[in-house]
Amino acid sequence: MNNLIQSQREYFLQGNTLPLSVRKATLRKLYRLLREHEAELADAIYKDFKKSLYLTVQDELSPAYGEINGAIRRLRRWSRSKYRRTNLVNFYARTRTVAVPYGVTLVIGPWNYPYMLSLVPVISAIAAGNTVILKPSEITAHCSRTLAGLINGNFPKELLFVQEGGKVETGALLREKFDKIFFTGSTHVGRIVLRAAAEHLTPVTLELGGKNPVIVLPDCNLKMAAKRLCWGKFHNNGMACVAPDRIYVHESVRTRFLEEIKKNIPRILGGTPRESTMLPRMVNRNHFDRVMGLIDPTKTVYGGGGDPTDLYIEPTVMDGVAREDPVMQEEIFGPLMALIPFDDLEDLVHELKREPAPLMLYLFTGNVRGARKLAREIYSGGAMINEVVLQFVNLDSPFGGVGESGMGHCHGRAGFESFSQIKTIMNKPNWFELFLKYPPHREFYLRIFRSFLGKSFRNFWN
Repeated sequence: MNNLIQSQREYFLQGNTLPLSVRKATLRKLYRLLREHEAELADAIYKDFKKSLYLTVQDELSPAYGEINGAIRRLRRWSRSKYRRTNLVNFYARTRTVAVPYGVTLVIGPWNYPYMLSLVPVISAIAAGNTVILKPSEITAHCSRTLAGLINGNFPKELLFVQEGGKVETGALLREKFDKIFFTGSTHVGRIVLRAAAEHLTPVTLELGGKNPVIVLPDCNLKMAAKRLCWGKFHNNGMACVAPDRIYVHESVRTRFLEEIKKNIPRILGGTPRESTMLPRMVNRNHFDRVMGLIDPTKTVYGGGGDPTDLYIEPTVMDGVAREDPVMQEEIFGPLMALIPFDDLEDLVHELKREPAPLMLYLFTGNVRGARKLAREIYSGGAMINEVVLQFVNLDSPFGGVGESGMGHCHGRAGFESFSQIKTIMNKPNWFELFLKYPPHREFYLRIFRSFLGKSFRNFWN
């Protein structure tokens, strides 16, 4: 691995990744390979956890296609230098900032979206002019093997390489020096990655998770709220970092909301949910047993069963969930909807503001102005009003967590800048020199510094 990293560093230092034409050509080649091998990629992910072709194209490959096309169209604009204000101390200088690539980067992908959440940061890294080593999850071994064969067989390893393996290989990679690390996964492993990066002072972007709360208020459109929550909760079998995790329902609409949930599950998943294209299987027996262990039969009002031979868990709804219940202690990552009643919104907000920050906050209400106020007050990576999940696929807006749900952003320009150093370059002419720089330091210099030179101005170049 050290040899691989050194070969990528030398390739980068020779300037091979800097021309925009080279970056675009690499992205076009990746796009073409993904399109040509869609069937192979879909077959691999089906073998890992029976994800349908429809979901694979919709969730895994389409976002990657969109990311590539957006980067190719906007790369020149993103790469342009920008004028910045120059203060009077630096009169008559001109100041610009320019995005320059970090160098050798490491992307560690997760298993729940093994293509999309691995490829999107890889695309951003390439667009920014870096070399990339991708370490996909060993849990989805068929996907990992297929990506490795596809990429390693078509790109020079000095530019882009997929390193297969498990914890041993990941640990070996993290002991090496990278110029940037992008990790998507659990908060627990995120801490390990951050500690390893600290040894080399390597900048890190962490896309983690959290128990994303949903607040359902009495003035919302209950039918639409239930429909959208059923889709968001059970999409990809609930295995998404942005999935609604705990649903706080106002007591005054609790019964009606639960009725709407029960109506919408069969409407969305069909009369036989086991055959639904929206419900792949749990990825392995450990995850199956973990999610089944979170189900309390005494509070289950819909579903609750499972088949360990097929790793299938029925779409399940629990009502009257309390803070001390096991389902409230960890991120669910499965087809289990937990409904928690509340009476006082102020008390709930007070409680949520003091909890670890989730990746997303979801609010269902007819009072949009009030919802915006709550979205600003409650600590979270992002927020949606009257919708769930779909903010993630808006590739033109920054996406990321805060606190225990992550740091840094991805998607579009934000992803490009995550893999770029924003460098300030100042150019100062020789025809003017500020006399205040030099001794003797007279007393009236202090008055000038305090009253005048501390102020900035917008010069005519801007």
